[in-house]
Amino acid sequence: MAKKKIKQEKSHYELLKSEWVRRHKKIRRTIYKKHKETFEAVVDKFPAKEKLAHGAIGALMLSSVMPSSPAIISAIAGKGEKVEQSVEVDRTGEMLSEIKTIVPSEVRQLSGEEEVKVGEILTKYFKTHVSAELDGKRLNRSYGVIGAEQHLMRYPGDTMATHLPKELQSNEMIYSSGMAPGRGAWGYFAKSKAEMTARDIEREKWYIAVQTFAAPNYNSRLSEYRDFFKYRKMILVNTKTGQAVIVDIADVGPAVWTGKHLGGSPEVMNYIGYGDKSRKGPVLYFFVDDVEDKIPLGSIVAK
Repeated sequence: MAKKKIKQEKSHYELLKSEWVRRHKKIRRTIYKKHKETFEAVVDKFPAKEKLAHGAIGALMLSSVMPSSPAIISAIAGKGEKVEQSVEVDRTGEMLSEIKTIVPSEVRQLSGEEEVKVGEILTKYFKTHVSAELDGKRLNRSYGVIGAEQHLMRYPGDTMATHLPKELQSNEMIYSSGMAPGRGAWGYFAKSKAEMTARDIEREKWYIAVQTFAAPNYNSRLSEYRDFFKYRKMILVNTKTGQAVIVDIADVGPAVWTGKHLGGSPEVMNYIGYGDKSRKGPVLYFFVDDVEDKIPLGSIVAK
């Protein structure tokens, strides 16, 4: 008499596995059907598309993470097989080494040739056109000693109590500088506190005072030069450390007899590295050609 085959019951694990496989296949078919065009577009661009097109794992991975946006697929298709990722590195040390081969440690006026070379170095490391002369206009020098200035009133009635945000009120150097008794060379930055914009705040925060009165041809072309220098962007570079700041011209000075050639707001002096002790030191100051006003004021790093 033949023995009946005993049908073994599947374990809980096997039942669970079977159920997951069934669901897996169903979900994969649903996703593939819904995103068929997208799937084929990406597979076509994949280097090993023959291998990718076969195999449940590859298909599942692609169909599970498939971007449904036509814009994303278009971007993927346009990039081709290789996508390079750029990594920005702080190159302040390299820049400073190059500058020191041209700029002397003793502060003096740079020659035209030296200014051109320095402009090329700064242009290379800050990725924007930098020069000692712009639109046929220049200052009396491009390398000098900067000294500390006070805060400027941004609008009528501006005081130290309203001038600084809370996070800067505890900064002794920035707060103790105080407010200048008069307005900047071009008056208030805004007509009132209510009309003051973020742009006005930044202009005062990162302002410098330069000796416009000593610029070549200034007196014979007063109105033209006055308009040119108003809020004109420049870049300051500490020749000892390489610290740099994008600033704007908002005042005139200091007097020649002071031995200083330009002045910086408390914030500028702090970020340029001259916020302590004597609050002065050597800097390069060159024009930044930013016609479209895309370069923000404030600290900047060589790249």
